Amino acid sequence: VFDNNYYLDLQNNETLLTSDQSLYSNSADTEDIVDSFASNQTVFFENFILGMLKMGQLDVLTGSEGEIRTNCSIANTDSSYYQQIIESIVGPEEQSQSSQST
Repeated sequence: VFDNNYYLDLQNNETLLTSDQSLYSNSADTEDIVDSFASNQTVFFENFILGMLKMGQLDVLTGSEGEIRTNCSIANTDSSYYQQIIESIVGPEEQSQSSQST
């Protein structure tokens, strides 16, 4: 069932991951959001829909325009290693075709 129980679990300190629990336990900013979503499933659903719509509007970089990052918040300094990984998965010809089509 897709519902707001995740946020109720956060309030009850019943989450699986400590990183998830920190949303409620370690931040006054996100604690208010957790409380709001836990107490009103409709508010959670409305915000979930808005978040999905925003994600759908993101421009996804493909081919040579993007990179697979080891740390999402920091651009890789040497992408040749990651380029080799990508080419071993999709092949160099598919990689060059996808970068030409974008």
